Amino acid sequence: MALLGTRALARLSHLSSQCLDKRVSLAWNIARVSAQQTSSLGGHEAICAARPTFNVSLPSRLYATNAVSRPKAHTGRTTSAPRKKASTTTKAPTAGAQGRPKKPAAEKATAKAPKPRTTKASTSKAKPKTKSKPRTRAKSTKARKKPAKAKKRRLTPEQVEKKAKQKNRQAIKDLKVKALTPPKKLPSTAYVVFIAERTQKGGAAAGPSAIKECARIYKSFSPEEREHYNHIANQNKATNQARYREWIRSFTPTQIYEANNARLSLKKKKISGSWTKLEDERLAKRARNNYSYFVKDRFKSGDFAGMGLAEAAKLMGGEWRALSANEKQAYSRRAEEDMARYDQEVKAVYNRDVKHNAAKAAAA
Repeated sequence: MALLGTRALARLSHLSSQCLDKRVSLAWNIARVSAQQTSSLGGHEAICAARPTFNVSLPSRLYATNAVSRPKAHTGRTTSAPRKKASTTTKAPTAGAQGRPKKPAAEKATAKAPKPRTTKASTSKAKPKTKSKPRTRAKSTKARKKPAKAKKRRLTPEQVEKKAKQKNRQAIKDLKVKALTPPKKLPSTAYVVFIAERTQKGGAAAGPSAIKECARIYKSFSPEEREHYNHIANQNKATNQARYREWIRSFTPTQIYEANNARLSLKKKKISGSWTKLEDERLAKRARNNYSYFVKDRFKSGDFAGMGLAEAAKLMGGEWRALSANEKQAYSRRAEEDMARYDQEVKAVYNRDVKHNAAKAAAA
């Protein structure tokens, strides 16, 4: 009850102060209007002269001077005894100074909590998500250190020699493939035809003694018997030529040209086998130089008849060096014409141009 009394007095003093403020503001407004109506005094001086004065007496603080109320007799609590702590149980809301019941804390919390926003479901279909491109890491500008190259192991002399032999064997194998292998020929002489006939019949074993026996028998042949084996040999020759031409035609001129180069290399390396030049009419005939035309004319003259080739070549070399520039000019002109012919044939047959050596041509 004492607590309610003090609250009522505090409320009353607050209301009286509000009422006083309203009266002061009303009086101020009346004075300002009356000052504007007066013309004898200035605006500011008239307002100051018309400002009213009020003497208001505020009520004394009664709630602080009242004596402490005595506790109820049935509680048995003295004024000096300490108060009990407020229990954790929730009490019923008490009426405030204006008689409104207080809301519990739980209700205030629920009232302040904002409502969740509800969004309308969109009628349009959701677009499929596009796959994002994989991120590529930016290349670092720092120069990366290259891994150190492994040092080559030095080979021993034996290993170097072995490696060179393997390389040589592989080169010879490749040359043999390029050289091409012509078809086997039939016996083209009467004597070889007779030996082949005896070995095929199995009458004599192939060996030195058998060859001697065949030679003795062949010498004792009559002219009719020799003519028989000569006829077979001539037929074999014609067959061999037909087979060879057919085999040559199965390759292009370029392949025959490369095969002849490979055969020449094998011959220089002295590899066992028959590496004769393949004959093909389609190949371009090589051009002659001025000296070769001079030698051809000298042999046709008959001046070197009955003379060895080495001796004739030595004499013709001396004669060539003794010729003047005007005398050599005729042979050089024939060589140039033949070179032009060779260039045209190479272009037509091999489909390539001839690479001329300017220094060699000038020297010739």
